Amino acid sequence: MPENQASAVPQGARQRRARPESEDVTDQPAATRIRVEEARQLMWTMRSTVEDILLEGSTNRNKMKLNEFIQSYLGEEWVVERNGNVAMEAFVQDPETFIKKKRLLSTIKALPSYQALEAINKLHHEGVFSLEQWRDYEGKDTLTPLARGNLNRVLTQVLREERLEAEERAVREEQVGFTLTTTIRMCYLEEEFASWT
Repeated sequence: MPENQASAVPQGARQRRARPESEDVTDQPAATRIRVEEARQLMWTMRSTVEDILLEGSTNRNKMKLNEFIQSYLGEEWVVERNGNVAMEAFVQDPETFIKKKRLLSTIKALPSYQALEAINKLHHEGVFSLEQWRDYEGKDTLTPLARGNLNRVLTQVLREERLEAEERAVREEQVGFTLTTTIRMCYLEEEFASWT
């Protein structure tokens, strides 16, 4: 009898095949599931770098060569012959120097992945490296809406988590104080009671 045979047990109005334990419910490729899991596991703090936030914890895009970036996001047919080995980190500083074709250049600049690299470059030149520095940065409106939105979303999340932690800490400290006061009173009352008997 085959191991992956469909289950004959009715479930509601329809039948479902039994899934092996190793099969994921989402039916997504393993690489996609791993990226989603990693994104969920990222814990941001005020010390997190804007680069990590905008690249979602992966610095691969910043280390890529121009042609690797083009292949990954646009396909093989867009690869450039000249300047294809320039690092994206350098390309972002002056893209017009490396690509003369306006259509290709505008296509690259429209990619969210490129806009993240561009935002990182701009922020680093402005002296903004961490989320804490982003909070105080006055040039927020000079970034693309996508980059600004991602940084603001993470900032809001971190500030909310810090506020909740502070509230929980205050409640715990209040409970400890109450317990300590109650214990002292109980000891005092026990001593008083013992002296009466």
